[in-house]
Amino acid sequence: MMKRKRKRYSAIAMACALGLVMTACGTSNNGNTANNAQASEQPSASASATTEPAESEAPKLEEAELTLYYPGSPQKDEKEVEAAINDYLKDKINAKLDLVPIDWGSWDSKINLMISSSQPADLIFTAAWNGFTVNVGKGAFLDLTDLIDQYGKEMKEVMNPAFLDGSKVNGRNYAVPTNKELAASRGLLLRKDIVEKYGFDVSTIHTAADLEPMLKTVKEKEAGMTPFYVSSDSGLLTNLNFDSLGDNTVPGVLHKVGSETVILNEPATPEFKEAAELSRKWYQAGYINRDAATTKVKPDELMKAGKVFSYTASLKPGAAEEVMRTVGVPLVQVELTEPTTTTGDTTGSMLAISRTSKNPERAMMLINLLHSDKTLNNLVNYGIEGKHYVKVSDNVIKYPEGVEAANSAYSPGTNWQIGNQFLNYLFDTENPQKWELFQAFNDSAKPSVALGFTFNSDSVKSEVAASVNVYKEYFGTLNAGTVDPDKYIAQFLDKLKASGVDKIIAEKQKQFDEWKAAKG
Repeated sequence: MMKRKRKRYSAIAMACALGLVMTACGTSNNGNTANNAQASEQPSASASATTEPAESEAPKLEEAELTLYYPGSPQKDEKEVEAAINDYLKDKINAKLDLVPIDWGSWDSKINLMISSSQPADLIFTAAWNGFTVNVGKGAFLDLTDLIDQYGKEMKEVMNPAFLDGSKVNGRNYAVPTNKELAASRGLLLRKDIVEKYGFDVSTIHTAADLEPMLKTVKEKEAGMTPFYVSSDSGLLTNLNFDSLGDNTVPGVLHKVGSETVILNEPATPEFKEAAELSRKWYQAGYINRDAATTKVKPDELMKAGKVFSYTASLKPGAAEEVMRTVGVPLVQVELTEPTTTTGDTTGSMLAISRTSKNPERAMMLINLLHSDKTLNNLVNYGIEGKHYVKVSDNVIKYPEGVEAANSAYSPGTNWQIGNQFLNYLFDTENPQKWELFQAFNDSAKPSVALGFTFNSDSVKSEVAASVNVYKEYFGTLNAGTVDPDKYIAQFLDKLKASGVDKIIAEKQKQFDEWKAAKG
């Protein structure tokens, strides 16, 4: 990745720079910044973290203003929630937080523009499937390794070490993963009311093709409802069980399950062709939305409007219940693969600090709080108690009278994006054993043979950029089923070859073999 000179922040120097101490620099009492703002008793990393943090004893800090950019829909009561967040943060780290959600449809273009134009920003959502390592290579994100050690003590105590280890690039951390499930399976989400209305037996679904009779019924009997919704990040080609080795935007994959170590060009695999052919069949049958190749509208947005029956998704215990809170209708989840753990799973949802941040230390303090402070975590994710939710018990909540997902003024659905999900309240519609199920899910997952490996694309940056453009040209139409796969996969492969994909895969194979040999 692009080498950048890293500023080293010693505890004493940083204390002086931020005014963290009440006495002159050089004394032994330099305050311990964010550490004093956290709980003296920490929640366990496994599941039921419920301990409230102690009152802050941190010395006075100069007020800092922070921004948090993440994909999602702006919320009606966002400013009111921000005010509550900022009141709470004043005595913790004396910071004000500006929540900046960006609609999914324009997320990529706006964030890429922000990065390329060096716009000021603090916290930015990132992920393996959202160009994380490519942006690290561009120098978009700060090296957080030393900041995590200095200001992330409580966070590290409650987080499975695999998250920070698995998300490193060249041995350094450039983002902090969300503390959530460490494994994933691929599958489907279906509207439960439609399943029950027509007596569909979901136990018969073992592959995506098994869904076809149900799609046929929905097409014939549910006017105005898309049987199978496809968009830029959902569809049969996004549901293949491959390990993308740390970044979905760089060619070269391995099978998640098994011991095979030969890196593959995904569009050349039988699995890719089979999924593309099924997509084509379903598109021609009218099961897939006609704008599938171009739309960036999220499936849950249309599920909420009653216009979608099914779509593909990354699954975990309770996934259907989580999504239901956003879409407002009960769902059924159907796993098509067994749980696995890959580097991409450890980097599937993270917060990075922009290189343009004026307050990287305070931004790291905020990340630490989002992972260790239950009050702040739930304020960001669920809003204000009594208005946006009411408590059923200490850890269980529900919508207030007359409020539901469809009309809630604050329901951002950010749990999986921000902080420590084990601190989240449970809705009364969720399984009370959700966190125990998460732990069992993680424990049952099979690790990919490449778990922990992340590709360094420095030597093939131009080839990666060219191949990304080829993917943009062909992947969406093949995923949508709008083109003949026999013709277009061949064109796809030819253009990838011309873009230098063989060089990328050869370099990725070389690095992987070296990593595996060093690992022993």
